[in-house]
Amino acid sequence: MENKVEISSREVIKPSSPTPNDKRILRLSLLDILSSPMYTGALLFYAADPQNLLGSSSEGTSLKLKKSLSKTLPIFYPLAGRITGSFIECNDEGAVFIEARVDHLLSEFLKCPVPESLEPLIPVEALSREAVTWPVLLIQANFFSCGGLVITICVSHKITDATSLAMFIRGWAETARGLGITMTPSFTASKFFPLPPDELSLKPMDNKVEVEEMKCVTKRFVFDALNIKKLRDKASSNLVKNPTRVEAVTALFWKCATKASRLSSSTTRTSVLLIPVRIRGKVDSLPENTIGNMLSIMILKNQQGMIDGIQDVVSELRKTKENFSLSCKEMSSSRVLECLAEIEKVYARGNEMDLWMSNSWCKLGVYEADFGWGKPVWVTGRGTSSFKNFMLLIDAKDGDGIEAWITLMDKHMSLFECDEELLESASLNPPVLI
Repeated sequence: MENKVEISSREVIKPSSPTPNDKRILRLSLLDILSSPMYTGALLFYAADPQNLLGSSSEGTSLKLKKSLSKTLPIFYPLAGRITGSFIECNDEGAVFIEARVDHLLSEFLKCPVPESLEPLIPVEALSREAVTWPVLLIQANFFSCGGLVITICVSHKITDATSLAMFIRGWAETARGLGITMTPSFTASKFFPLPPDELSLKPMDNKVEVEEMKCVTKRFVFDALNIKKLRDKASSNLVKNPTRVEAVTALFWKCATKASRLSSSTTRTSVLLIPVRIRGKVDSLPENTIGNMLSIMILKNQQGMIDGIQDVVSELRKTKENFSLSCKEMSSSRVLECLAEIEKVYARGNEMDLWMSNSWCKLGVYEADFGWGKPVWVTGRGTSSFKNFMLLIDAKDGDGIEAWITLMDKHMSLFECDEELLESASLNPPVLI
């Protein structure tokens, strides 16, 4: 795939109108400062359509994308700036827009969308782990020879979480269709989570693992709507009568991953699951349209295999989630630092226990991103992960199924992918149907 993707142009897109002087400096919130220096990215796949709405030429489509991006940036003005320490200079330097030609049929590409095949469709800067001083926003428009298009959007994690990324994508798509932006972003996160006086002592919560050195592998598992229903029925109990899709899949992942680890080890280790949780709607008075890393981490522990059946795992997950939501109502910077200290204690004992993380991008609405030529046929993240023992959940196109991108050490993945309980519910990397 690498030799079939050729970068044809690269330019900087500036906002169509300047950022007002009183908005030139945006202070990052405590949660942003603690986030890893990396890019959050999504890839949106569009098939060529019979009505030719995608345009008769890639030049026309590219021009439409660049013009609408320029009009969108004044609303999302920090994305056209540059990060400097604990703030963003909203200086209108612009977003990087890259065009690439792909000598491949989109339908053939989607027959086996492995993580390695996605990498050439992603801006090369986003593949680095040091993204602090680079452009906040990177776009790569990949034009396939059949007329298909993949738009890759990467934004610095120092100012966006997945919800923020989805908000920008929807706003850009609405602008491209000549509409007003439905949800105007709010850049007030630092008012809710200001930096403490000793901010210089803060370090990003950067517990990434060099996955290459750890011999990790990432694979895609798809849970279709029918199997999701069966899994939810299997996971239901008197304590949790109607588990959500995400609860059921997360419980199955943790159960099977823990089992794989124990089968490959001579000792039984405590299994810990970390779950990033969106705090919009949970923290009192925090607006839903707030841009930034509005996340906290929920921690579940399974000591000595005490939690075994999937019903038990779901029950523990639901109980922890409810208690966590109650504790979020009065979340503050001091509470964030307390949570950070607790998480660091867990990571400090990483050699004594198994650490897993499950992150959900479900219900973000990215499949609604219509730039004027219809909705995407497939949406995914970047595929590979900078973390080991990691699962990313993304909605399937129908909104009922779930796709899971899972990164495990080789020795664990060889057992995990053969787990009969997992394979009752999931298919390993089936083709994406257009």
